[in-house]
Amino acid sequence: MKIKYRITILFTLLVTFILFFVCASIYYFSDLNRKLDFQRRIRNRALSTISLLVKVEGIDRELLQRIDQNMLISLREKSVIVYDNNNKEVYRFRDEGVSLERPESTVLNFARENGEYVYTKGHRDVIAIKYGAGGQEYVSVAAAYDKEGLEKMKELRFVLLVSFISGTLITLLSGLVFSSRLVVPIKKITSEVKEISSQNLSRRIILNETKDELHELSSTFNELLTRLQQSFEIQRRFIANASHELSTPLTSISSQLEITLQNSRNAEEYKTVLLSVYDDVKNLNRLTRSLLELAKASGTSDGMELSLVRIDEILMKLPVELRKTNEQFKVELHFDTFPDDEDKLLVFGNGDLLESAIKNITLNACKYSNDHTANVGLNFSDNELKIVISDLGPGIKEEDQALVFQPFFRSNTATNSEGFGLGLSLASRIIKLHKGDILLTNNNPQGSVFTISLPIARKFHLI
Repeated sequence: MKIKYRITILFTLLVTFILFFVCASIYYFSDLNRKLDFQRRIRNRALSTISLLVKVEGIDRELLQRIDQNMLISLREKSVIVYDNNNKEVYRFRDEGVSLERPESTVLNFARENGEYVYTKGHRDVIAIKYGAGGQEYVSVAAAYDKEGLEKMKELRFVLLVSFISGTLITLLSGLVFSSRLVVPIKKITSEVKEISSQNLSRRIILNETKDELHELSSTFNELLTRLQQSFEIQRRFIANASHELSTPLTSISSQLEITLQNSRNAEEYKTVLLSVYDDVKNLNRLTRSLLELAKASGTSDGMELSLVRIDEILMKLPVELRKTNEQFKVELHFDTFPDDEDKLLVFGNGDLLESAIKNITLNACKYSNDHTANVGLNFSDNELKIVISDLGPGIKEEDQALVFQPFFRSNTATNSEGFGLGLSLASRIIKLHKGDILLTNNNPQGSVFTISLPIARKFHLI
């Protein structure tokens, strides 16, 4: 069911319920007021009859009946009976064609004890009321039919029913119009979103001027499209660069083997070609491994095996690990002070990935530093720890600093160095997976400084 019909139905049901409650309340209180008013008139009639009968000395009962007959206009189908202490009739009157209402003795006794008893007999209302005079207690029983009041209630019932039905229909139509106008902006957003595809991600939803929920929804869609566009651009650039980087060693291997097979060679020449091919295969293997690590670090931390990791232990492995890579590489560790609380040395994450990220940055520092030395420091605070890696290399231009963490990007100063431009990109993604941050600044007087910030273990799940 479309949302406009759902809104219309809910709106109509709500207003219908309110209309029903209002109409029912009007009818109920109007009928209650009619009953009370009619009972008051019967009560007055009963009291007037017994008062004339008891207090007016020498009143002729025939005269009293004439008086009761003159009440035909105000009370219809009326009858009056007056009983003395012994429940004996002392006076009675009834309209022509109307039966007298003779209550049981229990009703008369109840009226004497409580002063009044009201009940309904057939379509007439009956009141038995006590009256004392001259040391005697009388009970007057008056009955009548409220013909005019019931006719007015019938007219009111018809008016309320017509009002209820017409109000419901008006509500249904107005609700349909209202809901249709309400969903027009949503239809517009849906239509614009349908026209957006991977080929035209630069298109955006036009925002309305009213700062309402629909404006917020459109703005959220636009932000989502911006992130998708950036992801697609990164993916396209990654695929293009990866294809180029993979094709280069493969082309070199293919060309060398093709040339070698064209003519007969001696053992020394074959050995030279095989060594060259072997170097290309090693480069291809390193590139493939880097691409796999980059893909692994492109997800979220939900699928990783996380545990408590001591950062100082990872840093202490760096000098030996980098010396294995190149004997000229040197790592100097600077741990000025250690915290009294060892929990500040612990982070929550994947030890292998964190070691790979820190090692890649340190490796770059050694590679581009003039003395092939990387300086690694460790600082602490209440909520996070910071790893500072600096070098004395040529540094990175400010316009390139925003791009160094992109896959396959290499600055002009690094084009002659061995590598694929994946190390910093991989490190950045790993640090972000661990809810950390990495900052690049220039070192004085030369070189670069990479500052890695990681939340300590007890703060990891609060971020």
